[in-house]
Amino acid sequence: MTDRKPLNRFSAGLSVRSGLVFVCLLGITGWSFSAHAIVDVHEQYFASPDSSRLSSWSFDVSGATGNDDRQAISVETHNLLRRERSTWMLVANYAKAESNDLETEDNQFAHLRYVQKFEGGQGVEVFAQVQRNRFQKLASRQLLGGGYRWDRSTALGPRRLFGIGLFHEQEELVALAEKEKVWRGNLYATFNVPLDLARGSSLNFSAYVQPDIENFADLRSIAVAKFVVQLTDRLSIDFTLAYDHDSKPAFGVDAQNFRYSSGPTYIFKD
Repeated sequence: MTDRKPLNRFSAGLSVRSGLVFVCLLGITGWSFSAHAIVDVHEQYFASPDSSRLSSWSFDVSGATGNDDRQAISVETHNLLRRERSTWMLVANYAKAESNDLETEDNQFAHLRYVQKFEGGQGVEVFAQVQRNRFQKLASRQLLGGGYRWDRSTALGPRRLFGIGLFHEQEELVALAEKEKVWRGNLYATFNVPLDLARGSSLNFSAYVQPDIENFADLRSIAVAKFVVQLTDRLSIDFTLAYDHDSKPAFGVDAQNFRYSSGPTYIFKD
């Protein structure tokens, strides 16, 4: 008979959210900001359109000792500051985990964006982004860019946004000392269409194409579709499906990737 160690587990989580509104995600499956070359941030940009300020912070620590020895920590934040003619947005997360003294997760992501609006729904934007995901062979990625955007959204109707721009990217892969520096184009479209299938239901769709401007064969793209059903004024449930493509992925990383997430969202607001 084999002696078995007693199993001790601990888990702690803390969420702090301030401002006029905050969002509580009750269930999420298979989603991560920092695992992919292109990150769609427009859901965060358009969150809580009736609020001028939003600040959401989430902290989570978990672990176990005994038969299963593991530790994990994650921090996420989502911040918006809206004015009549401008918007600032910052989204970021950090996640690190170990299991039996081996790292199983090491992700970092931060995206800062400023949008200046003009007449007729036109505007300009500048953005900066940093990423790290060692288990996707990404030691670091930094980019800085800007562009022009056409926002054809209406207050109570469909959301339609189109953008074109350029950014400089510096990328370093795990086990490679040389950093790759490229200029990429940035073309995107995102829209939200109300549906009559169920109460308050809608379809959100975003697509990005980012070619190397000196080598169009080096192309990255993403498509994200999200179906939302509004159960009450504050409670909704959604299902999201995403497809990523990288024509020049790192060695050992697939060129194509499917992701999904599903769960309810509850919004607390004044």
